[in-house]
This record gives sequence, structure tokens and C-alpha cells, in this order.
Amino acid sequence: MAIAPAVATRRFTVADLELFPDDGKLRELVDGQVVEWDVTNFEHGSLAALLSLLIGQFARERQLGRVVICDALVKVQNSDYDARGGDVTFYRAARIPSDRRAPATTTPPDLVIEVLSPSDRATMVEAKIADWLRAGVQLLWYVNPQTGVTTVYEGQAIRRVSPEETLDGGTVLPGFVLRMADVLRELDEQGLGTD
Repeated sequence: MAIAPAVATRRFTVADLELFPDDGKLRELVDGQVVEWDVTNFEHGSLAALLSLLIGQFARERQLGRVVICDALVKVQNSDYDARGGDVTFYRAARIPSDRRAPATTTPPDLVIEVLSPSDRATMVEAKIADWLRAGVQLLWYVNPQTGVTTVYEGQAIRRVSPEETLDGGTVLPGFVLRMADVLRELDEQGLGTD
């Protein structure tokens, strides 16, 4: 019995992403293949917005850098075939990208915060984390909004931080601290929580 030849799949580049319809889907590239993420929900967006506000205010008052939201794409190791977008990203002032108007910047953020969505599959999340670390992100927080547990990746270290424990900005945002329990409580008090 003959085996059918493998069908060649097209490798897309960052520039090709502009050809896709504006249908509300977040698209990233992994080795030239388009990865689509479902549109997030109100609770996901509320948590990401509050985290960006807290970090943004802290950074602005101290002129530390800039917070970026809306999954703005970043090339992974300057590859035209690999690009990721974070829920919340932070760039130190000295590292704000010069190619800010490009479809995807070549400068990796210093801090990335990802908020877990109910539809996220474990293998896709793990691949995204690996790409962020491979891109050179120094500090990555992966937040589970249901439990409040945040997995922190800093250098080679990985730790789980309970919602009652303090998260800190490390060397990326010196002096910045928060407890996820307080953030989630604030959203609950505003009627925006993840109950």
C-alpha cells in the first residue's frame, strides 16, 4: 500500500499576519504556523487591565519604562516565523523598542504577564512560556485567575506564588509588590471578579 506524500504547509511570516481577516482572533506565529487564541472574556480582560494599571502607575511615577497591552507582537529571537503577544508586557526605559510601529518588535519585553483563559490548552501554554523565555524575557508571571496562583519564571528559577503571598518585580521593577488576592478582591468588589 502506498503512503500519500505529506502535504507541504505554508510557513507564514509576521508580515503575512496582516492578510488574515480582522475577526477578533489573536494570532501568533510558531515556526511559521499560525496559532489562534480564542477571544478572551470580560473577566480575563478586567484582570489584565488592572495589572497593567498597577504596574503602569508604578513605572510612570518612577520613570522606569512602559507597559504595553493588547497582545502586541514580539518576534522570538528576531525570527520572522515566530512571534508572540502577551496580555501585559513591560519594557524598561532603556529597552523601549525603536521599531514600535512594526507588525512585531524585535525587542523582547523585560516582564510578561499572561492570564490563563478557560480555553487555554496546557501544551499551548507551555509552548508560549518556552518561547517567551527563549526570546529573552527576564520575568514572566502566569496567573491563574480562578485560584489566584501565579507561576513565576525568573532566569532558570520557577516558583509558584499563592494568592496570599507577595509577588515582586524583581530586578525588572525594583520595589514593585502586590498580592494577587488583593487584586482579585478589588475586582470582586467592583463586580468584575472571577467567581
